[in-house]
Amino acid sequence: MRKLIVGREISLSGEINSCDKLIVEGSVEANLQNCRDVDIAESGLFKGSATVEDIEVRGRFEGNLIARKRLLVRSTGHVAGSIRYGEIEVERGGQISGDIQAAQPNEQFDIHGSRAAY
Repeated sequence: MRKLIVGREISLSGEINSCDKLIVEGSVEANLQNCRDVDIAESGLFKGSATVEDIEVRGRFEGNLIARKRLLVRSTGHVAGSIRYGEIEVERGGQISGDIQAAQPNEQFDIHGSRAAY
């Protein structure tokens, strides 16, 4: 398993490609593509663009998000930006704002949120 952990008080910026699991406890400003599973801890902040299968947010996500399968926003989570998802769950107290759309079964979205039917 290709796992990347960004610990508390650590800042990372750049491109992240093809990881199986990303855990954000610190701060990440990046373009993330082809990651299977992302976990943003309460102390974590992700800014940028992300194309993932599943994401769980207990901290903050700001930017363009494509969650092909599932977006889970926990009670302490904040998600803002252009958001596309297969399934969504927001716990009481969780916050989500921006341009939010469910992906249709036959649609794919590019990293900027543009629709491209296949």
